[in-house]
Amino acid sequence: MRRMGFEGKLYWGAAGTTGTTELVIARDVSYKFEPTRGEVSDRESIIEYSRVAMVKFTLEFEVNNNDTNPFIAAIRAAAQAGTLIALRSRDKAAGWGVDGDFSVALDESQQLKDRQAIKVSCEPCNDNRAATWS
Repeated sequence: MRRMGFEGKLYWGAAGTTGTTELVIARDVSYKFEPTRGEVSDRESIIEYSRVAMVKFTLEFEVNNNDTNPFIAAIRAAAQAGTLIALRSRDKAAGWGVDGDFSVALDESQQLKDRQAIKVSCEPCNDNRAATWS
């Protein structure tokens, strides 16, 4: 079954717990699995070989700048202090996604003729709890 983007869910909360507060101000949520390769070539061949050593995961999304939303204050504080925040994504209400604690980076834009937006880029951190996919 094909799904529309708005059917996806993103939740947030305090690090060390599962995020349970839906982030309804989120826009354009995306995540990426990117293999990190280790070079395994030797003199047996002139071809350079590599194997997947690890997988890098990033979660990215935008939120509209809304001073009354508690997430805006929480994400700014986490980015500024270098602390973690819990995030959980789902492709539908009871669907597939990631759940874990993340370090965050922010990119705020204040365009002249458009809304103020905050781009959030997140990477999992296993200080409190490792990211899981289900």
